[in-house]
Amino acid sequence: MKRGLGILAAALYLALTASSALAHHNHLYYYDQCKSVTIEGRVGSFEFTGPHARIVIRLDDGTTYTVDWMTPNNLRRNGILEPATKGLASGARVSVMGAPIRTAAEIRGDIPDFTRDVNPSTIDAKLIRLVDDSFSWARPPAASPAKCDGK
Repeated sequence: MKRGLGILAAALYLALTASSALAHHNHLYYYDQCKSVTIEGRVGSFEFTGPHARIVIRLDDGTTYTVDWMTPNNLRRNGILEPATKGLASGARVSVMGAPIRTAAEIRGDIPDFTRDVNPSTIDAKLIRLVDDSFSWARPPAASPAKCDGK
């Protein structure tokens, strides 16, 4: 009996905490995985702060994009942090391919309590490379691709 109550309590705890963790960490809610954009420009800045590393890129026409990348801990754990820090220095010419951010209204369709504004010039990085090919990173293919029927 006690064991059954313990399992029930653990399952209830996981159910209550998993949705908020999923909403924060699952980029499928924030980025349109059915669309892809590619930009090329110069690194303006690189921020290794939580929750995700961010790269600001200025295109030749002056447009600024924010590239949302992995967490700094994942970059460190995967051995990417040091080469990224060296390669993605301010002014470096970079090409980024990724999924564009969804509108706030689209995000609220999945996360009703989402209240922030979104920067429409934000990309979830899938591929980052220096144009001179001295640094390159690509996200491994997803185990289950997004359902893009009709998009």
